[in-house]
Amino acid sequence: MAEPVVLACTGGPVDPGRFAAETGAEVVAVVLDLGGRARPVPGAVEVVAVDAREEFAAGYCLPALQANALGADRSALAAPLVARHLVDTARRRGARTVAHDRGGDDRARFEAAVAALAPDLTVLAPAEQPAAPPAEDAPDADELVVTFDRGVPVAVDRETVTAWQALRELDRRVGGDALVTAHRALEEVTLAGDLAAFKRQVDRRWAELVRAGLWSSPLKQALDAFITTTQHHVSGEVRLVRRGGRAVVADRRAEESWYDFALAT
Repeated sequence: MAEPVVLACTGGPVDPGRFAAETGAEVVAVVLDLGGRARPVPGAVEVVAVDAREEFAAGYCLPALQANALGADRSALAAPLVARHLVDTARRRGARTVAHDRGGDDRARFEAAVAALAPDLTVLAPAEQPAAPPAEDAPDADELVVTFDRGVPVAVDRETVTAWQALRELDRRVGGDALVTAHRALEEVTLAGDLAAFKRQVDRRWAELVRAGLWSSPLKQALDAFITTTQHHVSGEVRLVRRGGRAVVADRRAEESWYDFALAT
């Protein structure tokens, strides 16, 4: 009986059928929907399809947002999530080998995430993923209001949304950095000056750890705890407008603020 290999299919050019022919393995394909374009996976003996959009948004993008480290490129955030589902599937299927379609820095991050979860598994990289095409510019002049509750986006234009829906709506209307722009603007009026200054240092270190593939490291977990504590008062509304291809803060109002808006006007 052929050895099973669990293959992560995340949008790269991997052909499970060709991979099976080259390795002699029975390929179990894990396909995660993170909000991108779905691709067919012919040649796999089994396909494990997972709708991970809300999990990705709430468990990975939201911590990045609160660390002001959420940009348009979210591949570093996706790596630990994909790795966890890959390892879980390998354990359930009794596989000793996993494979993926990531290249460059993504490859290093992904393999570090697998090693942290399951150092006994063998990891294969059958092909590298090409660079994604540049996103089309959204039209200017769009405007929206984002409502935050303790650092979590809970409404867009006062319509209740999940974390995934907030990401999708802001990406579509004002661009991939818009949510961080809004969150940072609200922090500026809700966090005391010394706390805000120290959090900027923490945010930078947090981003460095994630880019290095150290999502599960003890230091990253400690920084998570600090960041979560800072978000207790980050509640309010931020109005954004798209100008010159980027999101600009037009107005902000916080439920609790050390900032005197009357003096500012």
